[in-house]
Amino acid sequence: MNEITNHAELTVERKKEGVYLLKRILMIGAYVTLPIVIFLIFAVLEDFNEKLNGIAFIGIFFIPIWIFLLPKVVKPLTFKYVDIEEKMDVSGGTLTLSKILGKRKEIPYISVKVADLEAINPYRDEYKKEADEYAADRTIKCVASMKGPDVYYAYFTDENGKKTLLFFEGTEKALKVMKFLNGKTVVVETAR
Repeated sequence: MNEITNHAELTVERKKEGVYLLKRILMIGAYVTLPIVIFLIFAVLEDFNEKLNGIAFIGIFFIPIWIFLLPKVVKPLTFKYVDIEEKMDVSGGTLTLSKILGKRKEIPYISVKVADLEAINPYRDEYKKEADEYAADRTIKCVASMKGPDVYYAYFTDENGKKTLLFFEGTEKALKVMKFLNGKTVVVETAR
């Protein structure tokens, strides 16, 4: 395999479940409740201090301003933290796992040489128990959902002796490239 065919990449959107779903719901709830809370604060201030006559009126103006600012300023600055994609890339003999915030900013979790991986197995059947029992110091999940059919795991020990367990979505091409780079550790069983 040459460098051109020795490349595989997959980007998947994180499924909306569990804590991730709760964070999305809370973010949307904050978008709705924030202008109401600000209006109520202005109204309460006017009730307690007669010198602030008409300040509740300012609160009413905040609502249309908020409606204008929400899609143009507020959502792009905040929603990216609950709009996450996971990316797996095998290139140049290196497996790189990263997350993408708001379809723009890529933040790498880890880059590791495929040759350094001690095992690359599907996270199901008889292999699942091995991953669950692995005493990892660090676990990285770079998958749409842990319930997916193509979830694979790999583990390695770094130069400092820290054990790391990686979860990623294995494609046929990625596994073929990994098998070429580290044939003794890869178990190939994909649906994708």
